[in-house]
Amino acid sequence: MTYSQLDLPLGGTLCIAELPSDVAPSLSTYRSLTHQLLDEVVPRDTPWELKHLPSGAPYLISPDHDYSISISHSGSYVALAICEGQYGIGVDLQIASDKLARIAPRFMSPMELTHYEHLVAREELLKAREWLYTVWGLKEATYKAHPLHVERDLATNYIVSPPEASVSSEPYSDGGNGPILRYTVYADEGDDRPTLLSGYILRSIATAPYHLTYVQAEQAK
Repeated sequence: MTYSQLDLPLGGTLCIAELPSDVAPSLSTYRSLTHQLLDEVVPRDTPWELKHLPSGAPYLISPDHDYSISISHSGSYVALAICEGQYGIGVDLQIASDKLARIAPRFMSPMELTHYEHLVAREELLKAREWLYTVWGLKEATYKAHPLHVERDLATNYIVSPPEASVSSEPYSDGGNGPILRYTVYADEGDDRPTLLSGYILRSIATAPYHLTYVQAEQAK
């Protein structure tokens, strides 16, 4: 199996693997590829077992290490984020399709949707598509990293910072492919102070076959 690997901005590793061309995407093939990735990244002398909570969230059992993980798959690709310690981490991988544009009002806030519609009206279609996938990916990754204790609503409970405020003064670089944009994501459960999380665009559909985002919450107390 071949795969690419990134060191994450806040620690840990993210791996992306592609199914062989003669293997059709399915839940079973995604699981098989995920297990192959874990065999690669977990120390070989460390036993592990992949489990899932009733919500579907994955977790890794190991007597020797305390891991946090997140998994995403789309099309022929699987992404696996893993770090040691009890962190809330989330990764989202999404190949390009027509689906997101059709459901944009269901996951975008009024501000996010207005910005998207302005870009479309100005025929800045590449920027519009990037914003669409950025909002979706960061919200999905944030939900995995910091699930709400109130009813989930991607459009109103998670808000992505405006694009003009997104770039860090010292942007993280993935080692040759340019800076990785950092966004602030607000997770609002209706109290006085929303939780702020950092989200990163690690791969863009402008330069890769998929859009890849990552969020990591603070270490659990």
